[in-house]
Amino acid sequence: MKSAPVTLAHYRRLARWLPFRQLDAQLSALVALAGLMPLLGWLAGLMLPGAPRGTLLLLGALTGTGLALWGLQQLLAPLRMAQAALHLRAAQGRVQPLPTDLGGDMGELLRELRRALEAEAAQGQSLQALSLDDALTGLPNRRFAGEYLRLAVHAAERTGSRLTVALIDPAHIARLNEERGVDTGDRAIRELGEFLRQWLKRKSDWVGRWEEDQFLAVMFSDQNQATEYLENLKREFARRMQHFDGGPLSLNVGLVELRKHERLQDFSERLETELRLEKHMEPRRPPEADVPGTAKVYSIAGALLRERY
Repeated sequence: MKSAPVTLAHYRRLARWLPFRQLDAQLSALVALAGLMPLLGWLAGLMLPGAPRGTLLLLGALTGTGLALWGLQQLLAPLRMAQAALHLRAAQGRVQPLPTDLGGDMGELLRELRRALEAEAAQGQSLQALSLDDALTGLPNRRFAGEYLRLAVHAAERTGSRLTVALIDPAHIARLNEERGVDTGDRAIRELGEFLRQWLKRKSDWVGRWEEDQFLAVMFSDQNQATEYLENLKREFARRMQHFDGGPLSLNVGLVELRKHERLQDFSERLETELRLEKHMEPRRPPEADVPGTAKVYSIAGALLRERY
């Protein structure tokens, strides 16, 4: 059963009649005032000839008890409001806007609680941002990338859009880490992340960190268009990284387009297979010089490799 919201209207009026800042002083004044009620009833019986003194005394006692109970409930209203704010934060993750204009120690309690809840909520948002951002590159991390890929697949199936996804992997990072140290490898990954952030900036593009040195690029386009776009990306990255410390760097790219009614798991497995094929085919690639028949040999070799997988 839903409880009624806590209000401070009666507390504000009562606090003006009790000129004390501390709750214990307010409670003492309230008890003293309630204790005067039986005495006032007895005095009224003395002052009014023929008045039923016993009845007036009982009426005073009941009035004092009722006043004490009502006043106690109103003086504790800020505490109930603080309890409700803590419950709301724990149950729903929301911060209740507590009043900041009350005087006394109850007002200070509500102000301190509001500051603490707002600071805790801000810290939670910061932790959430950290859990979704990759610390090395500033791009969305593996958790975020996995969720985005799931949503992209769902959106493509629902709207009938063409969806192509690429796994981008810098070649020879393991060798670079061994020969030049992890710091050099991390610098290469950071530079690749910044390069992808600048390059994949079309409205239909999205890029995030995947696993270790891999990046995930999600593009709402057909595979032919994405292939051409990523080939230009690979050439530009290789050009920029020709003089990188530890040797020039290049990219391996595994690229697949979502098939109709394809499950996310099958789609992801095909994507990883394409990246492995790209890495295996890398040593078989022809030199820059034109060699007659090389393109045909290369595509046959690629077909044979794909049949093995």
